[in-house]
Amino acid sequence: MEFLACDNIEFKSREYFYNLIPKQFPHIKKTYFRHWYNTLFTSSHSPYHNGYDIIANEKDSIIIHGKFHYGDFRKDLEDEWISIFMYNFNLPNPNWVYITRILTDNDGQIFHHFTKDKTLKNGLYLFKFIVEGDRTSADMYIRILSEKEDYVIFDIDGTLTISDNELIKESFYEFLDVHYKPKAYKDAYKVVNYYKDKGYNILYLTARPSWLISNTLNWLKENGFPFGILHTNETGIPSTYADIYKSMYLKTIISKGANINYLYGNALTDISAYKSINISHDKIFIVGEHGGKSGTNPIYNYTDHLCNLISLSQNSFL
Repeated sequence: MEFLACDNIEFKSREYFYNLIPKQFPHIKKTYFRHWYNTLFTSSHSPYHNGYDIIANEKDSIIIHGKFHYGDFRKDLEDEWISIFMYNFNLPNPNWVYITRILTDNDGQIFHHFTKDKTLKNGLYLFKFIVEGDRTSADMYIRILSEKEDYVIFDIDGTLTISDNELIKESFYEFLDVHYKPKAYKDAYKVVNYYKDKGYNILYLTARPSWLISNTLNWLKENGFPFGILHTNETGIPSTYADIYKSMYLKTIISKGANINYLYGNALTDISAYKSINISHDKIFIVGEHGGKSGTNPIYNYTDHLCNLISLSQNSFL
């Protein structure tokens, strides 16, 4: 546990694991790739596999999606078996359950549709995709909503990281096979944990491309950020039009039952996207040079912002 003093205020910050801790995954016997060239290529290149988190409701038709590729240039893993397992966090004594196995397509992707007789109920689910040829894996989470649930939205680059340029650096060094770790704003993780501690669901909504999912998950965990659904840009919409992509997604999850309470960003595109859902301007917090524009709340640093949040929270009970 960690105590943060803000003048005369002490805030107790709980340590949230980014990944909720399921039971140990069962040992899976390593098989072989179907194609010799995949055996050769994967033996000398690092895996970069993705699962795509979902927020849905109980009435939705659920399709889970994974993509599997290797190496700096993300060579797709084609025509190979992927095993799918599910972990239901909502059961009193959950265990890993085998779902099915699927061959990857020509783009290294798999899709699995849950039929009406196997609909997912309210709660949180973890899916693990296992490449049978080498036992590498990817995870994805599904949050099923049955009624209105409160969310706080966080952009990542320039909002939790110190600059939008951190993404450019990460992408550049990725292709040089150098692992660059973007720098986080001081105490940004404490603000996100503050909301988690208050019972809000967290959504990380970023214009980052989906091929940076694994890097992003690792960065969030390493920097002390709590668990949250991660949504990256899978639309192909350029980042210069990120407001369109973010607005579309926010409106989608609102229709599923998400009640958005607060939003954090740094760019004009963030302000535009957030305003599009007709939320009060005082619920929008903007880091950096655009803070305060269009009636939003400026954040000058996360340490002072956290103290303000704690003060407001305590005053509300007086």
